[in-house]
Amino acid sequence: MAPPLLDVQDLIKTYDTGGAEPLTVLDRLRLTVEAGEIVAVVGESGTGKSTLLHLLGALERPTGGTVRFQGTDVFSKTDEELAAFRNRSIGFVFQFHHLLPEFSALENVAMPALIRRQATEEAHDRARELLDLLGLGARAEHRPSALSGGEKQRVAVARALMNAPDLVLMDEPTGNLDARTAEPLHREIERLSREMGQTFVLATHNPALAAVAQRVLRLEHGQLAPADASDAIELTDGPSEASS
Repeated sequence: MAPPLLDVQDLIKTYDTGGAEPLTVLDRLRLTVEAGEIVAVVGESGTGKSTLLHLLGALERPTGGTVRFQGTDVFSKTDEELAAFRNRSIGFVFQFHHLLPEFSALENVAMPALIRRQATEEAHDRARELLDLLGLGARAEHRPSALSGGEKQRVAVARALMNAPDLVLMDEPTGNLDARTAEPLHREIERLSREMGQTFVLATHNPALAAVAQRVLRLEHGQLAPADASDAIELTDGPSEASS
């Protein structure tokens, strides 16, 4: 029997704050994610949702515990190996799209493939396919300044899918959008999971986004427990939990 896509056991993350005791953000956290699942993680700001995604995506190393990806211990890799792993296997979408303003939507989407030295023409063909898939084919040559907020986030989703990653991590992807603009993105996430078998882990305050997930988990006191989508905290106009 194949291992789960993601298997997290006893994950610990602490930070030295200069005090007598370190700050414990994640405390023996456990999580299993199967291929093709959409899993939403909800919880109050500061509980560690962003930290969890950073560890799942190998952007940070844990203080303790293991993250196994398709059966392999992620953090047994060197930093160079982790960089290659992230580029190949993980897609990231954040609250703020982080598109490069001087490049078109097409060029932004193609960037991860160009970083791994894929031929430009081939990368652009794949980027155009993804933009078409997400309803943005007519906007391919537009720079971010000419795109709406929802269009920018869909470009960011296309970029996250560029290298056909096994896992896409989304950190408050609709946190900078109003409900009307966010709804098409919710539908796209659901469709990509259903039609392409794409796996997503979403950190969100937005109950409408959490509702597209097959499982909703609440992060509290450094651990995850089952929650209902209705438990998600209402989206606010405040900034995302940049340091949580």
